[in-house]
Parts: sequence; C-alpha cells; structure tokens
Amino acid sequence: MPTHALLCLSAVVLATAAGCGPARLDEKKTYQLTPGDTQMMILPKQPKPQRITVEFESDQPIEVGIYRSSDVPQDTTPPASKALGIERAKATGTVTADLGPDEATTVTFSALGKAATVKAHVHNKK
Repeated sequence: MPTHALLCLSAVVLATAAGCGPARLDEKKTYQLTPGDTQMMILPKQPKPQRITVEFESDQPIEVGIYRSSDVPQDTTPPASKALGIERAKATGTVTADLGPDEATTVTFSALGKAATVKAHVHNKK
C-alpha cells in the first residue's frame, strides 16, 4: 500500500474514533451561597453514556448532588433520595455518577448553616 494512501486511511480512522465518545465536559465555576441557598449547574444531554465527576472546594461544609434533570423540580432543591451521587456536609470532595445516553444532568451546590464560597470543577475525563 502506498504511504500516501496509508496516511489518508489513518486520518479517517482517527477522525472517526474521535467522534465516538461523549462530548468533552470541563466546566469550572465559583458560587457564592447564602445559608440555605442552592445553586444549580445544568449540563446538556450527551448521546453516549458517560461518568460525571464533580470536584469541589468550599470555605464551609456544603452538600453537592448529581441528579437527572428530569428528577429536579423547577426552581426547587430535589430530594436527596433521587441523587445519582451525593456528598453531604463536606468542605472538599469528589462526587461521581454514571449516566446513560441522552440524560440531561443537574448538579446542585447547597449551603448548610453558613454562607459559603464554592469552587467547582465538573468534568467527564476518565
């Protein structure tokens, strides 16, 4: 096989393989929470299954949850029983959840008894 044809075939295979997984997710955000406040990060649907990881750091203990968006009532905090992954009363931590294809996802950050500043990193890196 000529070298030129082999290079073209390799480029096609690499381009096809690159589109096989979920879209890259790499969101970093800082939240200012008042006592009892919940902020939500809504993530778009992905055509393929994926694992979501939320890494967080706060100056006060908070609650962080990962939910299917369909389980989150509009403008209210979802019940913890619906969480795919949750960390409670922690100032730092990591939460992960495995999602099926075409599942929109909501990540919640909830202050407990005190105001909190939260740095969050949400990604789907392996």
